[in-house]
Amino acid sequence: MVRDIRLALLPPAGTWPRARAVAVVDALRATTTICALLGHGARAVIAADSEERARQLAAERGALLAGEVGGLPPPGFDLGNSPAAVDRAAVGGRDVVLFTTNGTKALCAASAAGPAIAAAAVNASAAASWLSHAEDVLIACAGEAGGTVFALEDFAVAAHLIQLLSRGHPAARLDDAARLALAIPEPLRLLREARHARDLEALGLAADIAFAGQADLFESVPLVTARGEGWARLEPAPA
Repeated sequence: MVRDIRLALLPPAGTWPRARAVAVVDALRATTTICALLGHGARAVIAADSEERARQLAAERGALLAGEVGGLPPPGFDLGNSPAAVDRAAVGGRDVVLFTTNGTKALCAASAAGPAIAAAAVNASAAASWLSHAEDVLIACAGEAGGTVFALEDFAVAAHLIQLLSRGHPAARLDDAARLALAIPEPLRLLREARHARDLEALGLAADIAFAGQADLFESVPLVTARGEGWARLEPAPA
C-alpha cells in the first residue's frame, strides 16, 4: 500500500533521496522511447549518461545505438530517439543502448536511489500499478538542459501518474508538488502545450508528440535490472 508520494519537478541535485520505488519521466521523449523499444520486442535498453559512454557500450555489447543530441541522432547512431519510428523488425530481440540529453542521465542517477522504472503516458496505468506495491514512491521529472530547467511535458505525465495512484490510495500522504499535480484537470492535455513540443514540431517530429500523448499503449514497465558506472539496464518488469 502506498503511504507517501513525492514529486521531484527536477532531478534531485547530488544524492537522490531513497525510496521504495522511483519512477523517472522524460515524456518527450526518452522514457516514451524506452517503452516503445521494449514494447516492440527489444530485449533490453541500456540507458547511458553520456554520448561517449553510449558509443562504448554499444560497441562492446554489439547493441544497437540510439539517441539524440539537440533532438536528432548524432552521426553513426543506428536509431534516433523517436518512439513513433520504432520498428519491431529492427529492434526485436536486440539490446539497444540509448543516450538522450536528459532522460537517460536521470535514469542512471535514479537507479541508485531504489528500484527504478521508466514511466510515460504510454505505460501510465502499468507504471502506476507497479508503483502501488511500494510504501513510498518518488516520481522524478527529467527536465531540460541537463535536468536544470522545468519541463511542462514531464510534469503533465507525472501529474497523470499521481492521479492514478491517488485513486487507488486516497489516504497516501503527498508532498506539496504532488498536491499541485493532483489539482490539475486532465493533465495530459498539457503535453502538447510544452515549449519542447514546439521545438520537436520545428524539427519535423510532430508524430512523436502525438505518440507520447497517448495513454496506455503498452502494458510493460521498463525496470532497471542492472547498473554500473554511467549506465542502467532496463528490462520489462516481471508480471
